[in-house]
Amino acid sequence: MAVEFPTRFNIRTRMLLLCLGVAAPLLAIGSFSLWKEYRTLKQEAQRATTFQAAISVRTLGQWTKAQLSTVRAIASIHAVQQMNLDTSKKVFATALQAQPFWTEITLFSAAGEPVLSTSAIPNAQKTAVRLTSVPFISKVEKTKSPLVSGYEHAPISGKAAILVGAPVIASGELQGVLVAAIDPKAVLNLFLGLGENNGNIVAVVDDSKRVVARTLQNDYWEGKDFSHAKSVTAASKTTRGTFEAVGIADPTARAYAFDRVPETGWLVVVGVPTDSIYGAAHDWLFIMTCLAGCAIGISVGLAFLVTNHFTSTINVLVREALAIGRGDLTKRVHVPAKDELGLLARAFNQMATQLEVGQDQKAMIEKLSESIRQSLDINEILNTTVRELGQALSASRCCLALIDTKDTVDISDDELVFNHVWWDEKFGGTSLHNKSIRITRDSVMQMIIEQGSILSLDMLDDRGPTPLFENSKDSPNDWRSIKSLIACPITTKSGALGLILVHQCDTLRVWSDYELELVEAVTRHVTLALEHARLYNRTKTMAEQELLINHISRSVRSSLDLDTILNTVTQELGQALGADRIQIAQPRTEGPLVVTHEFHLAHMSDVKGVNMYSDAIDFHPNIGLNRILPGNNTLLGINLDEIMEAPAPEDEWGSPRPAGTTLRDAPIAVINNVFEDSRTLPFKDFLDVVSSQSMIAAPLLHENRLVGLLMVHQCDSMRTWDSSEIQLVAAIADQVAIAITHAHLFAQVKHQAITDGLTGLYNHIYFKNRLSEEIRLAKRKNTSCSLLMIDLDKLKMINDKFGHPVGDAAIRQIGAILKTLLRSGDTAARYGGEEFAIILPETTLLEAALIADRLCSQIRNTPVPGLGRITTSIGVASFPKHAMEMAELVENADKALYVAKNSGRDQVRLFEAEPTAIDLGEGVVFTPPPPTTPPAVASSLPIITPVINRDSDADNKLSKINKIRN
Repeated sequence: MAVEFPTRFNIRTRMLLLCLGVAAPLLAIGSFSLWKEYRTLKQEAQRATTFQAAISVRTLGQWTKAQLSTVRAIASIHAVQQMNLDTSKKVFATALQAQPFWTEITLFSAAGEPVLSTSAIPNAQKTAVRLTSVPFISKVEKTKSPLVSGYEHAPISGKAAILVGAPVIASGELQGVLVAAIDPKAVLNLFLGLGENNGNIVAVVDDSKRVVARTLQNDYWEGKDFSHAKSVTAASKTTRGTFEAVGIADPTARAYAFDRVPETGWLVVVGVPTDSIYGAAHDWLFIMTCLAGCAIGISVGLAFLVTNHFTSTINVLVREALAIGRGDLTKRVHVPAKDELGLLARAFNQMATQLEVGQDQKAMIEKLSESIRQSLDINEILNTTVRELGQALSASRCCLALIDTKDTVDISDDELVFNHVWWDEKFGGTSLHNKSIRITRDSVMQMIIEQGSILSLDMLDDRGPTPLFENSKDSPNDWRSIKSLIACPITTKSGALGLILVHQCDTLRVWSDYELELVEAVTRHVTLALEHARLYNRTKTMAEQELLINHISRSVRSSLDLDTILNTVTQELGQALGADRIQIAQPRTEGPLVVTHEFHLAHMSDVKGVNMYSDAIDFHPNIGLNRILPGNNTLLGINLDEIMEAPAPEDEWGSPRPAGTTLRDAPIAVINNVFEDSRTLPFKDFLDVVSSQSMIAAPLLHENRLVGLLMVHQCDSMRTWDSSEIQLVAAIADQVAIAITHAHLFAQVKHQAITDGLTGLYNHIYFKNRLSEEIRLAKRKNTSCSLLMIDLDKLKMINDKFGHPVGDAAIRQIGAILKTLLRSGDTAARYGGEEFAIILPETTLLEAALIADRLCSQIRNTPVPGLGRITTSIGVASFPKHAMEMAELVENADKALYVAKNSGRDQVRLFEAEPTAIDLGEGVVFTPPPPTTPPAVASSLPIITPVINRDSDADNKLSKINKIRN
């Protein structure tokens, strides 16, 4: 069980108490002897003063009785009782002569009026009765007994006096009061013998606390009124009670005794000088007290000196320890002695030095931590680190080097790059001219990096090669001046990042443990800062990539224009990666993969439209799109067979999702050197045109089908692609594949919305919109636009006799013939049911008639399987000859079709409202038969009748027109 000692006293106080404890018995014996002697002397003084007070009280009592007896005797004289004034006056004069201290005698009547007064003072002036004496006279009358007053005044003369009164009684009746005034000095005269030679003092105070007499300085003290005086305690400033005596405040040392006179209640104070009481004993007691005090002082002084000798150093150490506790580490203790106290002082000094160094290190670490928290610029953080560390260690040079792996796995070409260097010329430091040092396999640098712990070299031989390097030629000149150094590797879980090096160039230096700990602590913070910086850069890159992916995703969702989407993708991906050229290749008729979209730097040439494969390849466009190639089907090392044969994976809900849309599912070709990678050999010509030195190629897949290839090229130099860049390309490739798929789906839906499902021709809605647009263009260009309306003859009979499938086959065959014979600018549409419409832009009426004749003949001469030959009726109208608006043109062409059907079918009719001659242009004029001609007659008439006004070039055209028959 531990014992706890009180810590209220310091060590000096404890040693002083120890010394006093040794002398305490002697001091106790001496103090007890002095106390006993003091008690004896005090008792002697009490006996002496009490005796004197008793004598004084007895003397004063006897005097009082004598005065009362004398006044009573005078009041008993018959003449006085009978109020015989003449006789009484003689009696009073005789009494004044007998009593030398009586000043006057006055006789008062029962009513209190003065009747007779005799004074011992010659020529005394008589006045009225003093008011102060009236209460005394009344008291005598009331008590009917003799009384003595205190310090009063004579009732007639007014002089200070002590009044003695007695009642005058005759035959049992009060006749008056006899009052004698006595000079107060009569009381003083009683005690003159006590204090003349021995210095005793006697003071008499009446019951009203007025001084009657005092043997010393009586003239001053006589009559003093202390009835309102208070005794105050100085310490607490509280009133203790009324003042009851005088004469205590005396410069002469006296012993006092107090007593009261029974007859009057007066207080008698007797003071006897102490020297007359104690004699030589008092002097001996004083001397002994002084000697005891000196002994105590000497004992305390010796104890203090002895204590100070042992505790001065300890106190200094304690003060330093307290100062250290308060944070003041500048104090040091200088003890030249080599004893335990000297060792303790040196230990304290070392501790203070260590704490001061630790405090400086902590301040520097906190400053570095604050710099790391406040700044995201890693270069600023590292520069601050080397500067603060170098200044804290007073080093010649402090530098931080990061390892440059050259983006290779081989460590033989690794270098230390010193981009953060601080030096102090005051300590012989200089800048590093060679800031890139190769790390050889057997060098100390490599050993430090591999072992991952701090290393300090206290002595380096500057005459030979620095042991940090494998041989002398690898030792830079900047390093030959180093005499001592500290090297601490910066390592993480993923490996070494670099080194912190501290150089001492001016002198040899032995590094202390605290300095090594400081370097290690700084290294830990630098490691944390580098990890934070890399995490910040990685997060920033991921955020930028996420923004890019989101932007591209929004572009894919918000736009259906594939060219706009792919141009945006190539441009923003190139800017995000800092690549020289971004390309998207898609299957086209020109080749399996043709560059369709590209972004490149301004000084580079455009290679859009270039085929990735050599021209010697026998390519069929539909193979790459519609079926899977057997055998070794690879693209830049990516096995397309495995991708295409893999089943579509399912998501977490069990529904299939598009295959090959992630980096895991779709392998990516990452090529850092296209010149040495065998995967690029089939595309050497293409890569030469592109001038690529490093590339990433990501296949664009949709439902296990290759829809394109996304390529990122670095052309000015070789580049090692990191994982974040590869993941970004993979994510962008997924979005591009989705965009291409969406564009194809949109084009397919759009095509289905404007085409007829049976024939593949445009539908009625598209026909109207296209015809309106073509008429608007014809108006603007001032050209012609013709319209053919075609009707399948006897379709109802075909459906009723052969069934609807046969009728559908006949409609499909007409659609196929129209697709084959029409020009690329012409528009063929299924107008509805068995009717078709053909828009012929920039086509005159004559040219439209020739085209209609050719279509009619082709349909007639092409049999339908299972049905045989079919025929059609065709009506022709032209803008602006027959109509100026779309509806009118359609109506007129339909009227011409109606004429053709009513004229026997299997023929072509041109619209004409009236049977007048029509100028067909180019010198050809014909007159059509009237619409009301019966079908039997119209069938025998020619459709076009040539008339006059033919030019010489129109003969051939007219011959063609004449071939149009019923």
